[in-house]
Amino acid sequence: MLKTMVPFVWSHTLPASGAVQAEQQDVLWTGKVGRRVFCSEEDDWKVKSMEMAQGQKRVLVTGGSRGLGAAICRRLLEEGWQVVTVSRRRSPVIEELEQTFPEGFSWTACDLGDGRALDEFCRTGGVLEGLDGFVANAAIGTDGLLTLLSEEEIRRTIEINLTSTILLTRQVVKGMLNRGQGGSVVFLSSVAAVTGLRGLSVYAATKAALLGFARALAREYGGRGIRFNCVLPGFLETEMTRGLEEGQRARLIRRTPLGRLGEVEDVVGAVVYLLSEEGRFVTGTEVVVDGGLRA
Repeated sequence: MLKTMVPFVWSHTLPASGAVQAEQQDVLWTGKVGRRVFCSEEDDWKVKSMEMAQGQKRVLVTGGSRGLGAAICRRLLEEGWQVVTVSRRRSPVIEELEQTFPEGFSWTACDLGDGRALDEFCRTGGVLEGLDGFVANAAIGTDGLLTLLSEEEIRRTIEINLTSTILLTRQVVKGMLNRGQGGSVVFLSSVAAVTGLRGLSVYAATKAALLGFARALAREYGGRGIRFNCVLPGFLETEMTRGLEEGQRARLIRRTPLGRLGEVEDVVGAVVYLLSEEGRFVTGTEVVVDGGLRA
């Protein structure tokens, strides 16, 4: 079950005499319906305190259980964001973030390649309401020549890397439009989308599709203050690259002008920038973080 994200609760009891006039309205905040009470000037500080607590920015990050996704979650939490993440299963990183940021971090299990599970996640108690940002990071990389891949491998790669991202984006954008406060969406693409890499044709196709998706959405919703951008990482020090033979790693390093594989932190900064106010005039574009691979 999804953990409640908002630790802040404020209530004010009106005096029996009715001397203080109040206006009440229902407010939906991260899946919880509460009562917001506006009272006399002497109680303004309480209202302002509540608004400050509710003003904390909230972001959804897919695939936050390890690697780049976990690093993005950690950095955003450190910078004061409330972070919701989703992944297939728990991990030591998830448990650590729950303990370190008990009031700012929430995790739920969902296989994004399972259409029914994804639909249930989208309908779970307002989890996609009140979002200021969305980072579509979850993906799988199916390595192999196209003719040697099974239909199941192809379909699952497309479902996780592309279809689930499109469906989640649709729901996130609906919520942002309802709030009327804009937002920022960041898609984690890859240099594979713009550089031919042997054995990654299906993966590259899903990542290239995100580039066109972001550009079109930037046109569709720019007038409503919602921005869409892509980050294209190069070869990173991840579980996948650490499992390569030494010769394969050496070839990747030789192809990178900076002479090393990237660290996840090299990419996190670009994501945070695009989510932040500093990137408020950036939309419909790609930020390449590849150590000069495409130079």
